[in-house]
Amino acid sequence: MAQVSPVRDTAPQSKLGDEIGWGRVNHTPDIVWLKNAMHCLGRYNHSSDQDKGLDQALLEAVEGYQRDRGLRRDGCLKPMGETECTIRVELIRLGGH
Repeated sequence: MAQVSPVRDTAPQSKLGDEIGWGRVNHTPDIVWLKNAMHCLGRYNHSSDQDKGLDQALLEAVEGYQRDRGLRRDGCLKPMGETECTIRVELIRLGGH
């Protein structure tokens, strides 16, 4: 009989290393992922990946996304939180990330 892997081995992993938002940790790879995700969803325009920092336009894009999806509107993302998970589902539906 084939052995089935435990759920934790197949569960989706967060794309974030830590929280994103004002007063949060804001690691560069997390911010770059979020900028690219918001860009793919048509909510954020960035001209280059050279600016890897958190900016007001990105947080406004996140808050608008949260508002439009009926999520808690706080401008923050937490690993495996409702906003990150909702973004990831939409990206999958669009064939990205």
